[in-house]
Amino acid sequence: MGCPQAETYTVCIIYIKPLEMRAITVMLDERFDSVPVAHGDANDYTLGRIGHHNVVVVGPARGDQGKVATAQFASTIRLTFPNLCAGMLVGIGGGIPHYPDHDVRLGDVVVGAPETGPAVVQYDFGKRTGAGFEVTRNLGKPPKLLRQVVNKVEEKYDYIRDGEDDILKAHIDRFAMYPRLKKEFMKPSAPDRLFLPSYIHEGGTDCTNHDRQFEVLRHTREVDHIVVHYSTILSGDSVMKSSTERDLLSAKHNNALCIEMEAAGLMDVFPCLVIRGICDYADSHKNSVWQNFAAATAAAYAREVLLNMSKQTVPELGAAIGQTNASGSQNGLDSPPAGGNFSIGNLENSGNVMYHNSAPMTNYFGRRAAK
Repeated sequence: MGCPQAETYTVCIIYIKPLEMRAITVMLDERFDSVPVAHGDANDYTLGRIGHHNVVVVGPARGDQGKVATAQFASTIRLTFPNLCAGMLVGIGGGIPHYPDHDVRLGDVVVGAPETGPAVVQYDFGKRTGAGFEVTRNLGKPPKLLRQVVNKVEEKYDYIRDGEDDILKAHIDRFAMYPRLKKEFMKPSAPDRLFLPSYIHEGGTDCTNHDRQFEVLRHTREVDHIVVHYSTILSGDSVMKSSTERDLLSAKHNNALCIEMEAAGLMDVFPCLVIRGICDYADSHKNSVWQNFAAATAAAYAREVLLNMSKQTVPELGAAIGQTNASGSQNGLDSPPAGGNFSIGNLENSGNVMYHNSAPMTNYFGRRAAK
């Protein structure tokens, strides 16, 4: 297949860590060549397709993290891709267990889409008063479209019959196509152990050797069962390694089930659905053993969302992908699309043709974008 135009991309998946990028790109059904990047956009993109949707995959420069770095690179995405209608932040996060009411475990997925309460809380932005710290910033919600699709995915999950595979298993199995990635993203053999909040990790020791008297006893799950939780997600600038502070923050903010560091920098700049695979419990026992598998489960859920989301059309272009015009070529691939006012110009010394839409475009928020 040729290279779709930038205007045909309707979905953006954002990652922070390189391992998250590798997990996300496994979920692509097809990869596309790059497109010319707009002036003022310093990002580099991985482009492809999942189901009916042309997908942009992008993240910060290697080594950058935190909400400031996230906001900086996300703010220019729409310069190149003006018709994005769905965004997702996909990667890993720390789980906040509330056993047995909310049995969050390593490898589970937490989605920032609670039925009530905020999707993301920036817990470290506010003011200190005599009554304590008060959060003063309200972050935007995920796009309505994605919140609707989340309902469809949740319903599909509820209708799994006895003996049927988990809805994410087929997506996780995609890693088997790539021997190196299969080994890197396979479920760890290390046990999933949740320790009592009062038990602090002893330096120089291995969590697998801790005495069971300090462990929270939980029922045994089916081996390949991945649970998806819908909850408020806490976001802040510091790494959380305190079970006591973790639990206090969760209790204060809608019994949040996940904590991470980037979503707060994204929601007002690029509203998106936050999807986090749980890689640790944000306590003193935090380590990296489950990070890769958690990234894989988050990416698998993102793929499931897109496979359940209707094809998005761009008014000026017709169908975003796959629509054949009268000449027999596909819109968005190798001919200027029908509708709208387009000018054609050859990129100097590149041999490529770039189509510039001179009609008003509708951007991510539905506001009229400047030409």
